[in-house]
Amino acid sequence: MYPPEDSQPLQGALIGDPIEHKLMPGFPMRVEEVEPCETGPGRDEPHSQYQITDPEGNTDWLCAYDVRRT
Repeated sequence: MYPPEDSQPLQGALIGDPIEHKLMPGFPMRVEEVEPCETGPGRDEPHSQYQITDPEGNTDWLCAYDVRRT
């Protein structure tokens, strides 16, 4: 099951903080915007989603469960 049962969402990331996707280590990105993320099975704790621009210039939103600080 994804995320792993012991997975915890990243808490308190701010605009400008460096983060990376847990499945893509070594590709640092910066938080550009922070919004609440939807909860659901395995992700029932209130958490955020972070808007980033990836190394290829694409903008996307990443769930706090899927990222970590670098």
